[in-house]
Amino acid sequence: MTLRPYWLLLALSLCFSLSAVAVDAPALLPDGAAAVLPDAEQVRQQEQLLAIIDMSGLTGLGIQARHVAQQILNDTNAPLGQQYDVVDRIAPVWAPEQLQQRLSALLQGYDEGQRQQLLSTLNSRVILQARSKEQSAVQQQDSPAYQDYIARLRQQQPAAERLRMIQELDAAMLFSGFLIQTRAAVYPELQAVLRSWKPSENWQDTVRRDALEFLLYTYRSTPNHELQQLASAWREPLLQDWLQAVRQQLGKS
Repeated sequence: MTLRPYWLLLALSLCFSLSAVAVDAPALLPDGAAAVLPDAEQVRQQEQLLAIIDMSGLTGLGIQARHVAQQILNDTNAPLGQQYDVVDRIAPVWAPEQLQQRLSALLQGYDEGQRQQLLSTLNSRVILQARSKEQSAVQQQDSPAYQDYIARLRQQQPAAERLRMIQELDAAMLFSGFLIQTRAAVYPELQAVLRSWKPSENWQDTVRRDALEFLLYTYRSTPNHELQQLASAWREPLLQDWLQAVRQQLGKS
């Protein structure tokens, strides 16, 4: 199974990239705010909310949800009618505009200073540099070099300390956690339509393994101290609060 990180700005079928959807300003603002705020302020707040969502990359989970569903539909040779049924079941939650609305609603609980702090953290040098490495790794996932690296990795694990740091980064980003949560929400919708299909017994372990392998490849030349800095950036309290709030929201799907 190929994994793509959800925070990248890529429009690949398996990528956890952003689908920035144009949304009218009033839809992103609290009820009644559109009647009070000047047009310029509406636009500014809209751009602020969209920037946080874009930099977080979390709307890309909707792309992951749709890709997982399509992959299984293809693997099972599901007829067109069943494919439409699955789309109808997952679209109300995972369509880009729907997910974006849910994420923007969560941001209404943050004041101006907190939203600016989120943007500052997500635009920090360490996270921006990491995003560049992640984007490069995504583009290489289907390459012989990537596949060879993963094959060697499965034959011989990295040093225990290196693996521990990658695991800490994964935990700080909630990377594998979001991947598992997305699949856990999509799989029942698939089973409701594809009655004979069911996920593998240990699919969560497979997702965790693939997530760690992707991170090991992405940061294969990154020194340990830089990995620590990156994990610390993702552990910034307000950013963690935002990520956990999104996770709780998605758990209500």
